[in-house]
Amino acid sequence: MNLSREKSYPAHFAVKTLLFWLVFLAIMLLYRFFPVFPFSIISCTNESNYQHYKLGFFAYLITCGIEYLMYRKRIIDRQSFLYSRLAVSLFLPWIIFLVWYIAPAAVGQMPVPLEIVWANLAVLLVGLCAVSLETGWVTAVFTRPSRIVIWVLLFLTIALFLRFTFGPLPWADVFLEPDWR
Repeated sequence: MNLSREKSYPAHFAVKTLLFWLVFLAIMLLYRFFPVFPFSIISCTNESNYQHYKLGFFAYLITCGIEYLMYRKRIIDRQSFLYSRLAVSLFLPWIIFLVWYIAPAAVGQMPVPLEIVWANLAVLLVGLCAVSLETGWVTAVFTRPSRIVIWVLLFLTIALFLRFTFGPLPWADVFLEPDWR
């Protein structure tokens, strides 16, 4: 496998998607059983969607780190490998938002057991979308300005996830009308 210009093949999609799902679940369960500071940085501290976006973001970065450790000797173009994965990780919370809300839009509120099944299926679909984007973006040319934007957005994303995990939540929620209306 030439990891500088990856080919789309089913085994890679399936393995990385399943790895992402397992990392996502492991991090979530780790915090549930050991709700301590280091784990709260990367896991859900409550059941809000925002916390799940944070978890997905960090789970995908960890999944890519595992992938790097597994294939580092076979990676020819490390820059393409790195920036394709960082770019996808920045989009991952938005992908989670889009995929997860398919069920509420289609069927409305579900019983909790069905919602858990949907949530797990959604994580798998998110992983599949992410791996699909990544295999396309690995062939992209990341210019200096685009690399700078990726790093700025990456640090901003991490800063906001940490700020809204350990500090007060913002006054504006995604679906709530502002108080002034």
